[in-house]
Amino acid sequence: ENYASDMQTKRTTKRPINLGFPVSNVTFIVEDQRIHVNKATLSGNSPVFNAMFNGHFKERTAKEIVLQGKKAADVVEFLKFFHPMKKQSITEDNVLQILPLAHEYQCDLLTECENFMTNMCKPNTQLTVSTLLDFILTGEMYGLTRFLKVAVEFCAHVDFELLNGKKIQMGFIDEYGNCLSYHKAEDYTIAEKFLEIESETRYAIAEKRLQYLEWKTKLCKSDALKDDYTIPLS
Repeated sequence: ENYASDMQTKRTTKRPINLGFPVSNVTFIVEDQRIHVNKATLSGNSPVFNAMFNGHFKERTAKEIVLQGKKAADVVEFLKFFHPMKKQSITEDNVLQILPLAHEYQCDLLTECENFMTNMCKPNTQLTVSTLLDFILTGEMYGLTRFLKVAVEFCAHVDFELLNGKKIQMGFIDEYGNCLSYHKAEDYTIAEKFLEIESETRYAIAEKRLQYLEWKTKLCKSDALKDDYTIPLS
């Protein structure tokens, strides 16, 4: 029994992570990792952490706190943003990793995540359809209404079939540059993502798309589709 207990302790306490806070006075245990952090630093950046460390909870005097239901890699990436001496940047790779935790712990970082996703909804940002739909699904989950409004406007400039995971690929091209055959490819993963979006959002996208096409057709009296944003599926 003692041996089993020792083995469990070793599994729980292996691979300590020190994020470099000037003073570490509490340890988070996430999955199989120990993460050393500073109470005052976290309290100053989150009302949830402030209540945890300064309120009438058992965590106030605890040296170790287990964070259940979280991934260690996500928590580490999230906590890096509170280091007083190091500037951490939000990127396309980590924004969806840290946003749920920023929401849970009520940090200003949530607004920064929403700003980042909003700024990605522009031409020439290398945003893919797959990532765009991930952003929209996340925006719906966490009530990011400002981002969703911008995302709907952006989607109005994207071919509706592309948002559904369908892409027209040119086939044989003659010597004059004319495409003589087309092939329609479909990414079913993207198609499923689009169907996961709330019907209200999908309707708003379709409505904005129709308004945009009607406006362009009246303005230019030509093919409005040529001005669509060209973004890759994934």
